[in-house]
Amino acid sequence: MDMVELGAARLLTDDHNLRRVYPPTATSPYGGNRNAITSCLGSTASDEMTLARYGHPALETQTVPFTGPARLVLASDGAYEPHLDAGRDLFAELDGDRPADSTRAFVDLAVETSIRASTALDPSRPHADNATVLLADLAS
Repeated sequence: MDMVELGAARLLTDDHNLRRVYPPTATSPYGGNRNAITSCLGSTASDEMTLARYGHPALETQTVPFTGPARLVLASDGAYEPHLDAGRDLFAELDGDRPADSTRAFVDLAVETSIRASTALDPSRPHADNATVLLADLAS
């Protein structure tokens, strides 16, 4: 894995859902169902079984060189997907000085975006998924 320049972001994980298996295309702009889980903690499926069925292992790990100050973001799909669906840069949304302020603003905007999008489809059914974010500043 290549080193990342200061200020750059790197995605460390991929979701284990059908959107990963069937990504959006020109003919299917939404891709697979992001709510259909292909693997999760506690699953009885082995890496081999999951790989054969979905094309990815059940469990994945990644090691990244750590050379100085960094920010680690863990976000639920209800927190990051509204931002992605709205075309926002996730990393720009979380680059504030104070982690608590950044996460609060990120989650609030995700919920607001979800409610706005869901009421545009059906005004009687506003909806937002669980939006949870953990943001940690790391130092060497």
